[in-house]
Amino acid sequence: MKDHPENQEVHEQKDASQQSEQPLDAPQSHTKEQHHQDTETIEQKTIDNISLTQEFKNLFNNTTRSIGKLAGNDEVLKINLADMFSEVFKPHTKQEMDEVFIAGTEYTTPQLDEVSKEWAKPFLFSRIFLGLATVFALLWIMVAFFGNPNGIGGLIFIGALTVPLPVLIFFFESNAFKNISIAIVFKIFFIGGVLSLISTLTLYEFVPVSDDITIFSAILIGIVEEMGKAIVTIYFIQRMNTYKILNGLLIGAAVGTGFEVFESAGYIFRFIPEGFDVMTQVIWLRAWTGIGSHNVWTAIVGAAVVITKGSQKFNWAHLADKRFLFFFGAAVTLHAVWDMPIAEDGILKSILLITLGWLLTFILMKAGLSQVTQLQMEAMKMNEAHQTQAQE
Repeated sequence: MKDHPENQEVHEQKDASQQSEQPLDAPQSHTKEQHHQDTETIEQKTIDNISLTQEFKNLFNNTTRSIGKLAGNDEVLKINLADMFSEVFKPHTKQEMDEVFIAGTEYTTPQLDEVSKEWAKPFLFSRIFLGLATVFALLWIMVAFFGNPNGIGGLIFIGALTVPLPVLIFFFESNAFKNISIAIVFKIFFIGGVLSLISTLTLYEFVPVSDDITIFSAILIGIVEEMGKAIVTIYFIQRMNTYKILNGLLIGAAVGTGFEVFESAGYIFRFIPEGFDVMTQVIWLRAWTGIGSHNVWTAIVGAAVVITKGSQKFNWAHLADKRFLFFFGAAVTLHAVWDMPIAEDGILKSILLITLGWLLTFILMKAGLSQVTQLQMEAMKMNEAHQTQAQE
């Protein structure tokens, strides 16, 4: 780093007598000044970095709080992913796995005061993923190494299931109320998945979309498909008469996962004439993007339906509620941008959209956990009121 101009002039004008009287003072002063300036520069850079980090943190907190308020929760989103997934890498007994699967029956649904208000720590979804991935690998060996075409059917179906199904199990494990059984989840997955495809195709009869994907057609696709899935999601939410946000997330995820699995299997099947290698590439693409596409988008819509209707019966006027419009609009936007031909790096775009989708999902999960606290407090007040009346 250079000295300031005034310091350079001072050094040049010093005469020999001054230099002889103070031979070491000038260099020492120069060195100290340089060190002081270097220190100031480092401190300023550190302050700038801290300021940027704090600005980003403030932006994140304000954004998540604002979105959370629409879901009935005004707290900042605080989530420790390392803690949430801490059970994934620990050994678990068969009994522990059975306890997860038997949740939601008449005899295994916990009382409201027993429901946990803490973030869930799912683990079973990772075992489901490993099991499906192993089956897929064995089927791939059967076709690729032994040349047996009988494995292609299984390869298509398992390939379509390998990622979306574990994501659905993650939602199942995250339902703190544990009031929906795995049998009901699979019922919604299969029946809801097919019904959502049919409802979407019906809507396409009224809103024809060109095969050439443009920005406009991508928006239409997002609206039509999210509405098609929303109709089926609303049906199951209404039939189960639930007002719990975590239930809405699970029901929506089940419908969206069914839609995604059947759609992916169809896409993979259509690429069979292109050859085994091309078909395998399509399987990989549909698999990893299944981390957060239709399943997450429809989960967001399912939560929005529950938030909007509350404990009332759903009516179509709820669709005009700003809370539903926001979350439904968010799902449509994520879906539309996913299909838009706007980025050369499709992988980066998908990763960004998956991240945003899960961010919204975690905000809604936090609102669901806050609802647990609210319901428990209301139940406690009611019990106290009943006890007071009984004493009187």
